[in-house]
Amino acid sequence: MRAKIGLTSVIMGLLLVWAIIGTTLAVYYYNEYSTYRRLYSSLSGKVIMVNIGIDYGNGTKQWFNGTVLPARSTVLSALTSVSRVEYTYGQFGAYVVSINGHREKILSKKEGYSWMWYLYNATSGKLEYGPVAADKYILSNGQIILWRYEHWKTSG
Repeated sequence: MRAKIGLTSVIMGLLLVWAIIGTTLAVYYYNEYSTYRRLYSSLSGKVIMVNIGIDYGNGTKQWFNGTVLPARSTVLSALTSVSRVEYTYGQFGAYVVSINGHREKILSKKEGYSWMWYLYNATSGKLEYGPVAADKYILSNGQIILWRYEHWKTSG
């Protein structure tokens, strides 16, 4: 009988310890969840999250998914937040000359390699040329941007 009481006491003790630990962890994680939910709610409308890709044109691609930026950020400011960028200003806006040391190459007045940016169109499922200079386009939450180093050539 004494062994039965001892085993029952041990089992009851283990169940009590398990209940205390489980309750403590549940309270801790609920508080963490509440804190992050409150922080996220206070940032709503103040930050955006975008995906930024860089295609170096030689098979090397980098992705910066889930990049958090201030609301009203431009394509250019998004790029500068994840890379070393050199750019100049022209009549249409900012012109990117180099990303992470990978510079444009102008072979002649009619041919070269330059950086172009694209915007993913979720409706068509395709990448489209950026409609304006990178410093003029204001990003929205969830957009996907790709910078591509590509060859260009004009005829005539």
